[in-house]
Amino acid sequence: MTVTALDWAGRLRWVGWVSYLAQELTNHKAMNQTQSKQKSSWQSDGALLVLALMWGTSHVITKSILSSHSPAFYTSMRFGLAAVCFALLFARHLRSSGKREIVQGILLGLCSFAGIAFYVAGLVFTQASKAGFITGLYLVFTPLLAYALFRTRPTRDHVAGLAIAIGGFVVLSFPQGTEAINLGDFLVLLAAVGWAAHIAATSAFASQSDVRALAAFQVITVATLAYLAFFLLRLLGWENSTNPLDLKFAWQIGYMAIVVTFVAALIQTWAQGRVSSTHAVIFYTLEPVTAAVFAYLVLGEKLSLLRAVGALLIVCGVLVSRLRLATKLTRPEPASDIPL
Repeated sequence: MTVTALDWAGRLRWVGWVSYLAQELTNHKAMNQTQSKQKSSWQSDGALLVLALMWGTSHVITKSILSSHSPAFYTSMRFGLAAVCFALLFARHLRSSGKREIVQGILLGLCSFAGIAFYVAGLVFTQASKAGFITGLYLVFTPLLAYALFRTRPTRDHVAGLAIAIGGFVVLSFPQGTEAINLGDFLVLLAAVGWAAHIAATSAFASQSDVRALAAFQVITVATLAYLAFFLLRLLGWENSTNPLDLKFAWQIGYMAIVVTFVAALIQTWAQGRVSSTHAVIFYTLEPVTAAVFAYLVLGEKLSLLRAVGALLIVCGVLVSRLRLATKLTRPEPASDIPL
């Protein structure tokens, strides 16, 4: 049988359509994978947002506790209760953990303890507004330490969003007046470095280890160090506070231990295993906004117009990072080819 030119044209047309359908199926599969990644990204961003809200409520409560209790007693009670929660709920994961989870959890615990210890000690000597501003310097330290320690290079969206958010944080939290730097300011500065190292290390470790074991070992490490510090200070005669155990302290320490420590450690470790440390820091800049709102509701403090502008800039920084506005403005995506 002789194959005519029309027969070859028909066969080629069918081959073309089969290739087109195969390409469409591949594109559809890739689109589903992209949508799945986007859904996971939104979940991690939502978790980081909740975490920033939790941390924002803690400043007023911590200041209230430190007015009647010593920093060492407060830290040991808070992390001791959180460690008990981990031991009871995740005992099986702790027993089956490998050397990597244990070592990484201890390293995270050391960074977290440094941040907590310096912060609560510094808050005794300095004002909350100054402490909030100085602590916010971890926004600057985190991407620098992440690159120096783990070679995690931030994207242009992260850098742009971070720059806007830091500007907003400065406007919102910068202390007014002519206050001088004191010992408390220096201690809080050290806390910012500790927390920056903790955030950078969490993003690096959380993608390698079991989230529950990692969070548990870091909290247990902080609790152990806190109790050692408390008993050492008592032995040296430097811990003389009465530390009353009343109903007010019970609900305050319960909230700080269970919500701000136990739950927050799980959320942070899970979420930062899915995003870079620089991206996470963008959401952490929402913490002072929450703190300002909480201070208004509890203490009656009001935001001035200038500080309201700062809060708005922080929200803008989050949107720039999350919606990839810097990339879209500087490098617009080409239109997709539509097969005919």
